[in-house]
Amino acid sequence: MIWLWSEYFRAIPHLQQSGVLKNFALETEGDFSGQYQVVAKRYYSPDRRVIHPAAPVVGHFNDLAYVSNIDLLLAKDVFSSSEQAQTVDFEQTQRCYQFQVASTSPLAAQQVIANTLNISAIAASEQIAQRLRRVKAGQRIVLRGEWVKVRSVSTGQYFQINHYPLPANNCRIVRVQQHELLGAKATEFP
Repeated sequence: MIWLWSEYFRAIPHLQQSGVLKNFALETEGDFSGQYQVVAKRYYSPDRRVIHPAAPVVGHFNDLAYVSNIDLLLAKDVFSSSEQAQTVDFEQTQRCYQFQVASTSPLAAQQVIANTLNISAIAASEQIAQRLRRVKAGQRIVLRGEWVKVRSVSTGQYFQINHYPLPANNCRIVRVQQHELLGAKATEFP
């Protein structure tokens, strides 16, 4: 029961917080938008314990979780509604989801890659942060924002979430500027 409450009240950092603004620089790489089904959601915490992830008094902001502590695995509507999608098993190590297609599946790996997306979300505002916190697996959502690269202001280093060779958009950081929940829950993934 304690875990459920901690997940319910988990703080999602956003770009209107002074601690986030003074420690991270975002560089836009292009527009992002689409309608998706949420397959999975996962939270991350910085390596060190703090009262609030974006508190300006913390000191060293050397972890991406201070600006993006939520990852979403998204599926395009066509893929998420198909029975074939049920033959794919997703798991996450570090910040990128990996998948395994069942031997009986008619899907090829390229079809899964083309129809799924793994994003590390950065909320543009407190309102977007609250909406992202309430996202659940199985929901259909519309997201709009920008692909971004995140750089530490103090060190100048860019944060890498993808240490494996993946297609360009399968494990990237997105600044979410608009979030909309659509209709009833769709098909559940295993």
